[in-house]
Amino acid sequence: MQKNVNDILVIRNDKIGDFILILPALSWIKKNIPNCNITCIVSENVSDIAEQCELIDNVIIDKNISKLSNDLSKYKFDASISFFSTFRVGYLISKLNIPIRIAPKTKLAQVFYNYKISQKRSKSQKPEYEYNSDLVYELFKILNIKDIKDMDDAPYLNFKDESINKRKEDFLKEYNLKKDKKIIFVHPATGGSSKSLGIQSFSDICIGLRKFDDYNFIVHCSPADEQNARDLKVSTGDKLTIRVIEAKKDTIHMLENISLCDVFIAGSTGPLHIAGAFNKKTIGFYPKKKSSTSLRWETINSFDKKLSFTDTGKSRSHITVEINKTILKIQKFI
Repeated sequence: MQKNVNDILVIRNDKIGDFILILPALSWIKKNIPNCNITCIVSENVSDIAEQCELIDNVIIDKNISKLSNDLSKYKFDASISFFSTFRVGYLISKLNIPIRIAPKTKLAQVFYNYKISQKRSKSQKPEYEYNSDLVYELFKILNIKDIKDMDDAPYLNFKDESINKRKEDFLKEYNLKKDKKIIFVHPATGGSSKSLGIQSFSDICIGLRKFDDYNFIVHCSPADEQNARDLKVSTGDKLTIRVIEAKKDTIHMLENISLCDVFIAGSTGPLHIAGAFNKKTIGFYPKKKSSTSLRWETINSFDKKLSFTDTGKSRSHITVEINKTILKIQKFI
């Protein structure tokens, strides 16, 4: 007999990219348990994105242990899934009397869960979003759901209002862009734990692509990355017109901007994964490190909308690629 759950707690309280990669799993839950409410524990820097996500009904921000404990005490959950398992959060969850507590079988935190999945994610045998979906599949098995519906494809992020056409019109005017040409965002920042292309490589790619078409190039950045953005603009010189986006700390501002581009080029970063969630075309550059491969950290857009390149290993500080071959592959892709 199929069991019923109404309230599900999910946890992914770390970086933006990691959070984005649970969205296919959340979509799968909603498709197979359509009347459930999903409450998500997130880090503070992800909260605005989570609030915008229609797959999430309630957002709890993990600011400190006492506030988190107080916020959780207001709910009575039927099941929980820890996509990211820590001892601190695991301990809190174990005190909530949640009958189904699912997590990866990893580290000491596993003692707080009664359903544990051995995954060994660092081996990078499949995409991170599939590892997340495996935890959801475990929930379906526990609930004895027989007719499991297939997972939906991207987009997994959509704006709740219908003003995107007006926003795009304003964006084209603000940056003096050509209406009939693709908008290509270039994000020359690292993903924190992952290195990215060097500024000169990003510049060479943009200059090479301009020879094929008069694309609209926008350097995308956060306030912390503005120097990289300015350096990229300077490095292109007078060989093409490239504009630097207005960087703000407002996460929704970042979402709105990314939702307007046609193509997003970056290393393995949060903004690249946001572009994937909007089902934009993504071009990602990945290190050779086994735990950070292009397979494990691939974006969640449609298969035909993602292109990736792996570091040739010729530099310790930056990802390197064969520029001319890369430009031709990107041009064919876009």
